[in-house]
Amino acid sequence: MSILELGALGEFVGSIVVLATLVYLSVQVRQNTRSMEESRKLALAQTYQMRSDALQMMLVRAADSEYIGPIITKLTSLGYPDDISALDHLSTEDRGRFRQWQIAQQTHWDNMYFQYQQGFIDEEYYRDSFRERVRRLAPTWQALDVAGARTSFNEEIENILAEGKQVD
Repeated sequence: MSILELGALGEFVGSIVVLATLVYLSVQVRQNTRSMEESRKLALAQTYQMRSDALQMMLVRAADSEYIGPIITKLTSLGYPDDISALDHLSTEDRGRFRQWQIAQQTHWDNMYFQYQQGFIDEEYYRDSFRERVRRLAPTWQALDVAGARTSFNEEIENILAEGKQVD
């Protein structure tokens, strides 16, 4: 075998090795992509669970509270949250307590919006649940002068409320 023939054989074997390496890397990239997608789904599920647990705990504590529970009961009997004027029937002290609770609520929903912006809350939940809950809570936040949310969340509240007015 001449040097030229050995060179040609080397090139052929080299091209086979390069092709095999490319196939191997393609399989590895595909497996890594699947693994990353599964990790993303798991992180999303864990985020949902933590969010659900936090909201449930907040509501249970409020209902069980000697202060917030009776305020919510009173407001509900007066037509709250559909009738925001129910807030006018609270004493100054109860209004202050309820305002503090609403600050916590707004912080929770602002955090949820941040999670949505980061891709940790899916579009269906955002569209079907998040927007509706914020639409119901925002008038309370306005009436109680609850401010302090991130600018992007404040803008989203304005958009949600504006869409609600267009439907009316």
